[in-house]
Amino acid sequence: MIYIGMIFQYNTDNGTGLIMLSDGAQKTFTSDDWTDSENTPCVGQKIAYIENENNIQVRVASEADTNNTVEDKKEPKSVDEHLKHFISLGFKLIKDAQNDGTRVLTLRSFATGESEEVVIKEKASNISVVRTHNGKVVT
Repeated sequence: MIYIGMIFQYNTDNGTGLIMLSDGAQKTFTSDDWTDSENTPCVGQKIAYIENENNIQVRVASEADTNNTVEDKKEPKSVDEHLKHFISLGFKLIKDAQNDGTRVLTLRSFATGESEEVVIKEKASNISVVRTHNGKVVT
């Protein structure tokens, strides 16, 4: 599973650090977990935290990491599947409202000072998803 986060502590002397994932969870890592050969870990970096059954990999996040995860391979079909998908990307559910038969969910992420929002609307069987990054719609 790929999580997006930010390094908020890193000790170069012993090669250990702390990561704040965009869902608020904190993870520790060591220089042995760092797999990015072009960059060295430092405080404030937006990173991809990849957790598999056998190991952990940490590297600077690419555009593909933030937009495409393993779960992107299949298109979610229900509001709950969309919700689960965006939470796995590090978004937090801010609001879940129902009014006149329309359900509207608002999710937000604030990784490394970037502002992202997802609004999921469901009316009858129609579902729309609008994702914005720093106020601009992402297609």
